[in-house]
Amino acid sequence: MAEQKKKCFIIMPITTPEYFLDEYRDKAEHFKHVLNCLFIPAIHAAGYEPIPPIAKGSDLIQAEIIKSLEIADLVLCDMSCLNPNVFFEFGIRTALNHPVCVVKDEITKTVPFDTGILNHINYKSTLDPWELPQEIEKLTEHLRISADRSKKENTLWKYFGLRSEAQTYSGEVGTDSKLDYLTMQMDSLRQQIGNLGQSSGQSLKDGKLLFAPHEIFYSILKQMPEGARLHKITRTDENEHDLILIYGGELTTLDMARIRGFAYALYGMNLEFVKILGTEV
Repeated sequence: MAEQKKKCFIIMPITTPEYFLDEYRDKAEHFKHVLNCLFIPAIHAAGYEPIPPIAKGSDLIQAEIIKSLEIADLVLCDMSCLNPNVFFEFGIRTALNHPVCVVKDEITKTVPFDTGILNHINYKSTLDPWELPQEIEKLTEHLRISADRSKKENTLWKYFGLRSEAQTYSGEVGTDSKLDYLTMQMDSLRQQIGNLGQSSGQSLKDGKLLFAPHEIFYSILKQMPEGARLHKITRTDENEHDLILIYGGELTTLDMARIRGFAYALYGMNLEFVKILGTEV
């Protein structure tokens, strides 16, 4: 009997966000083309069976995603456009301490991780046919290297020295069970975020942050559009998971929604926006 192929689950944007439509010449269909023309061929070439990010049939979609995040030998994570759903799924995979291979396109200038922590590569979003073979070969090699170096563990676990792995669900399969499973994974993810916060040396006084955590402040700073200035991030008195973002300049409603989704997906924090005039903080 032939040996069963290892599986690689793909987490990526399914549709192009409205604020990125003008960046891609194939508009709303862009990430479908990335999946079919680049990701799937490269995963096959690396010796894996690709699991696309689309659940079929009557199963609960979230449950199918969680199951794939748990059982896949490798996960290919496309952080292009900084999609909140992608970061949510990336967080669950990290909580399970399983290997992840990270990529992004050249349109997305930064990811909210030091490249020294997560080794990632850029791919060309144009998907030009004369460049595609080289792009597939580059991604194939990145998949193989990521799998070999991980030794079946998650790179962030090694970097932060985390110790408490998420436990997989053992109840009977059913709609209620799948919902319970998703809730359990979310609780585990919040716990991991809390561990990272404790290890970052945050200082508190009367429920207030004396300074913004480095990883939160600078990752959100990178998301600020031209014409807006990030002055400070403070914690609210009411809820330890609420932060106030104090800014100057102009932020549109779309900018706020994008930044708020980014902060929640990555840090589990809710953002409130407060605008100041001039240079006053």
